[in-house]
Amino acid sequence: MEKKTECEIVQDLLFSYVDDVLNTESKKLVEKHLTECQKCQEKLIEIQNEKNQQEQNQKTQIDYLKKIRRKNKIKSFLWAILILGILFASWYLYKFSIIYKITRKVEEQFVGENFYIEEISNCEDDSLFYNKTWYKDGKFKVVSYRQKEEEIMQMPTRYGNMRENPRELYFVYENLKEVRKEIFIDEGKKEDVISANSTFLSNARKEEFGKYYMLMKLGEPFYVKISTDHKNIGRLYYVFDFGESKKWVDMNTGLPIMSFGATSSTEYYGTTKIPKSHFESISEYHYEFETVTDEDVQMPSFEGYKFTEYDQQEELNRLLEQYPNPNK
Repeated sequence: MEKKTECEIVQDLLFSYVDDVLNTESKKLVEKHLTECQKCQEKLIEIQNEKNQQEQNQKTQIDYLKKIRRKNKIKSFLWAILILGILFASWYLYKFSIIYKITRKVEEQFVGENFYIEEISNCEDDSLFYNKTWYKDGKFKVVSYRQKEEEIMQMPTRYGNMRENPRELYFVYENLKEVRKEIFIDEGKKEDVISANSTFLSNARKEEFGKYYMLMKLGEPFYVKISTDHKNIGRLYYVFDFGESKKWVDMNTGLPIMSFGATSSTEYYGTTKIPKSHFESISEYHYEFETVTDEDVQMPSFEGYKFTEYDQQEELNRLLEQYPNPNK
């Protein structure tokens, strides 16, 4: 076996020398030889170039993989945004379509000029409050009273004619034989009845809210939870949960069936936060269409009644004269 020359020994050690893994003595040997041998110096340069090239290739591969990974992360993020956007749009359009459909149905119910509305609500004193409205061809009558067991507390019956005298309203106190005619600044409209029986903002109030109307309509799906139920009714209805209040709405007519929590109050023990009793209002609604007769809305004769009149505009003018605006 031939004995290796010094150059061969050094060249075998050059790879370890470049990687800086030689011990001190071997490293000195290599460096001493390199100062004297041109051939080994060239070999060293060749090995260093190969190593630099390998490192550069590895860096290029790593950078490429990082770039691919970064692109994949961006793609994943964009896909996540897209999926969330689709889910949000589906959630929003689902709720918006239900609200739109319900609002349209309510307006369709009141296209005619003949309807009866009855609202029954509970009161804190365990009595029931009844509010009944008859409407026919612009004329209307509203009867309100509270009932506790056999006791009935009658409130003034209201009469009006939205077509002929839209600003006038008559309050008839049957027990006192008195009539109070009130002339309002704003005209009464049939649309007011529609709005009062619509769970959401109806088109009847578009003029009232002007440029903000569409923004308010678009915002409605955000503050209500929508579900369906059938308990106590025997058929499916929508449940609109507004947080502090709820309303059951007929799927077919869009009209409310019951509402809960429109008003509430809690009584506590002394200065504590321990509830002693809690009251939550519950209202029940009934509707009839094309059943009201002329007699139902006919204003009675006021013969023998004490008659008084109150004009809001005249009262406002009087107050302005009495208390003029100091800024003018």
